[in-house]
Amino acid sequence: MESGQSLAKSGPGFVLLLILVLLAATQTQSLASASETMPSVVVQLARELHDSPLPMRSDFAWLALTQMAEFYTGEAARARRELGHTSRARDASQWAASVDDYARKIQTLADSITTATPIIITVGIDNSVHVYVDGQPVILTGAIGGQQSVYERRVVERFCILYLCEDLLPEQETAVVLTQSDGARAYWSFSQYAGPVCMTHDGLEFQFQQATDLGEKREACTRVVAELSELAMAIVREQQQGMRVDWEVLKVLPVPADEPQRVILATRVEIQLPLPMLVENPELLKMVRPWLKARVRGEAYSLVVLNAGRLMGLGDRPDSSVVKQRYPAFNNDRE
Repeated sequence: MESGQSLAKSGPGFVLLLILVLLAATQTQSLASASETMPSVVVQLARELHDSPLPMRSDFAWLALTQMAEFYTGEAARARRELGHTSRARDASQWAASVDDYARKIQTLADSITTATPIIITVGIDNSVHVYVDGQPVILTGAIGGQQSVYERRVVERFCILYLCEDLLPEQETAVVLTQSDGARAYWSFSQYAGPVCMTHDGLEFQFQQATDLGEKREACTRVVAELSELAMAIVREQQQGMRVDWEVLKVLPVPADEPQRVILATRVEIQLPLPMLVENPELLKMVRPWLKARVRGEAYSLVVLNAGRLMGLGDRPDSSVVKQRYPAFNNDRE
């Protein structure tokens, strides 16, 4: 009786969490039976990360939880949209509110991760992947219903922007994972003099003034690095077709929501690419133009960008949440 009263006092949020965990466990069992011979890439990656350095485990956990929160938020929005004018609208609204609440809790847990937060990553005998954030467990496999494979691919792709997955995954799997991410990758350094620094292997260095809200800075820098890499590769492809870039004209123009941005390469020459961070922060694109020009030419070029937070639209506020407000996490994947 006491346990029943305790469960009731926990409220609907706890009940929803319990339901989602049980559902995830059921889905995980079916997924495991279907993939006994070849575990998914996220399972392979989780196994490799079990004994990895804490920063790698922290980044994986933060990305996995942030992506999960985004997917749940998307599911809630979809339910409201699809059932908004039907007899089931009230039930859909209540369900969506509960899912949104759970998504916020997952995102809060992700944002609580610091450089010192204990992170444990385990893989069960049924190929279920669990992440423990300071002792709090979250199951990753079988958690997103029909979009599980999309969710896992996004997590792995984003992680492989930060780290060299060639060293972590079998060669045949890495080739698949990196088809959209085989460009500049960001990694971090912390100094009492320069503050947090986000760097790439091909010469970019973004320096942030404050060591606060690192999750948001990590997301913003990862986005910018990925977008610059995509832009560089797109320009190379256009040049291979005989197009000449006018670097003084180069700019990214805004477009209606849910459409890729217009990229002006020269007079009367433009392409379309999903570059939401660059279109919102034109000063940043202008500043990195010398590096981008050298990258396209295949030349080495080092560029230090000071006050990166301001240039990425974050400002200097410790509680800034501009990235989360403007862009769903890594929303430049178009299915």
